[in-house]
Amino acid sequence: MATTIEDLEERLNTFEQSLIQMGINQTPITDKVYDTANKVEVITPTILTKQAYIDDTEVVFTNVPSGNITVYVENENGDFLNYSISRVTDMITVSFEKPLEYTATVTLSIL
Repeated sequence: MATTIEDLEERLNTFEQSLIQMGINQTPITDKVYDTANKVEVITPTILTKQAYIDDTEVVFTNVPSGNITVYVENENGDFLNYSISRVTDMITVSFEKPLEYTATVTLSIL
């Protein structure tokens, strides 16, 4: 009987050490997941959209954060329009080659 109890104690000790080691091995994985989750929030772009109307020659966005900017200008017919942009501090102006003949959606994506 003493041997059986000793065997059980040995198995219990081995199991306990195994659980401790699993926790130690899991820590770097947990840290990496946490770090990755925080980075995903950082790279989520800011999207700003404004409507441009017939005869408009420009659209002005204010309080635009710093970053790499992508601009899309699409009119109500689904055509992408030519434009130019200028930035002064936190203000971006999207100008069109000529007054608009159709309404258009102007979208800024900032990373």
